[in-house]
Amino acid sequence: MTFRRFVATLQEVEKASSRLAMVRLLAEAFRELPAEEVPLAVNLLQGRVAPEFEGLEFGVAEKEAAKALALALGRDEGEVVQEVKQKGDIGAVARERLPEQEGGLGLKHVYDELRAIAEDSGPGSQARKRERLARLLKAASPAEGAIILRIVTGRLRLGVGDATVLEALALAFLGDRAKKPLLERAYNLTSDLAHVAWLVMQGEEALRAVRLEVGKPVRMMLAERLPGPEQIMEKLGPHYAEHKYDGERVQVHYDGRRFWVYSRRLENITHQYPDLLQALAEVQSRPFIIEAEAVVTDPLTGEMRPFQNVLNRKVKHLTEELLEKYPIKGFVFEILFEDGEPLIELPYTQRRERLEKWFKPHERLALSVKRYVEDVRQLTEFFDESIEAGCEGLVCKKPDGVYEAGKRGFKWVKYKRGIAGKLSDTLDLVIVGAWLGRGKRAGSYGSLLAATYNPDEDRFETITKIGSGFSDEDLGRVLPQRLGPYRREERHPRVWSLLEPDVWFEPAQVVEVEAQEITLSPNHTCAFGVVKEGRGLALRFPRFVRYRDDKSPEEATSSAEVVEMYKNQWPS
Repeated sequence: MTFRRFVATLQEVEKASSRLAMVRLLAEAFRELPAEEVPLAVNLLQGRVAPEFEGLEFGVAEKEAAKALALALGRDEGEVVQEVKQKGDIGAVARERLPEQEGGLGLKHVYDELRAIAEDSGPGSQARKRERLARLLKAASPAEGAIILRIVTGRLRLGVGDATVLEALALAFLGDRAKKPLLERAYNLTSDLAHVAWLVMQGEEALRAVRLEVGKPVRMMLAERLPGPEQIMEKLGPHYAEHKYDGERVQVHYDGRRFWVYSRRLENITHQYPDLLQALAEVQSRPFIIEAEAVVTDPLTGEMRPFQNVLNRKVKHLTEELLEKYPIKGFVFEILFEDGEPLIELPYTQRRERLEKWFKPHERLALSVKRYVEDVRQLTEFFDESIEAGCEGLVCKKPDGVYEAGKRGFKWVKYKRGIAGKLSDTLDLVIVGAWLGRGKRAGSYGSLLAATYNPDEDRFETITKIGSGFSDEDLGRVLPQRLGPYRREERHPRVWSLLEPDVWFEPAQVVEVEAQEITLSPNHTCAFGVVKEGRGLALRFPRFVRYRDDKSPEEATSSAEVVEMYKNQWPS
């Protein structure tokens, strides 16, 4: 396929009025492609040349990309850099300035060149990247050049969700969108959309044969929520409860020679935890995949510190000073693979038994504290002990529950402390729009439109307007910087809203929100018509708590969860 045809598809997808229209457009494009180019196109759709967990970044800042554009145009660097700065969109400058071309670039050629740019490193790499990008732009049409530049600068904001891509692949190669679960399972075990694209072209058996691999992150299983111990005992019966630690959830892979550490967003964050990996290397030598909470402990007392302390490790180069100031202890709670054997299909009790046999004590490692509870009194007592120990609460686990990669279900249930006058738990919501401020907030955002995620429909459903909890700096500087790259002229096709804010955003930024209660609303679309015909669900007195950069939009609180929270907020 020519890159020009691929770009035309992206433009159509960007203008699509619904998610189903996006699915049909992508399916048509996938069918047109030669088989070897389908995985390449899937990667480019995500603005990448490799799955995120490989950590292969372009390393091209907007200013460097502008210099490459200047080189391709034969213009002064300073002038082009200034023009890009004024317009705020390097793609728009390319569209206006690049001359029309006869013929066209091939999709594989563009992919190979972009991959070469991403893989180039070491002394002189910035100059080589700039020259290679300039050659590519010189041969590109204005529309092609705009997409190329948006890809390398991380600004390809199509908002095409993983579920939409999987559905399009199912329609294109299996002839039925309803077969998406087959692809979803393969994706949950490999976290590699391009690999799934290759498999689906081999047929259904190839998808069914997928097994988890060391080095490829497994999409993490998620917990449901219930308001209190009575409801948890009613739902789960006698079960095991584990301390819920206030740290960063990590998945650690080891193949006998090399370690990988992945975040819940599947980013490769191996460099952030050298001390944790040193501890694991000292006690284990055979391949494994485990999950743990990485918690910062006080270097003097050993007491656990809050989650915010872990954020101090999110730097490119960790210093000895940072390692000493924010030491990590890993609380291991799950084992998914041991010495060649996948364990995710075993029930919880057997996985935990294997984990306890696998584990070896170390001053920087511990097993999550667990207890078997048979009634409300035992569960409440254990919950109180967890809070006293510095934890957030408990995760309650069904004894016969398997590990369901990438799914949320009642095999795990969170039990967190309720706050007087508030819901028993916070919600993680996605910002999809904003109203401009007035009066004191003139020149900044006055309130934000936030949404839940509906995985069945792969769409974001509005639930509230958030105006409190933000500092003036948040509204005037931080949020415009965070949300600027995602700003849109029109509502995104994956957003369902009855309200019309001043500004729309691609669903990308997740925030944690607390509220007093959930009410019925004719204005919001969260679970619209589920509880009552013609009504959705909304938050009363919402308040911003913090940014959740560790969560992807699809990991936000689901609309179904909100329905459960609504039903359980006044336990009888």
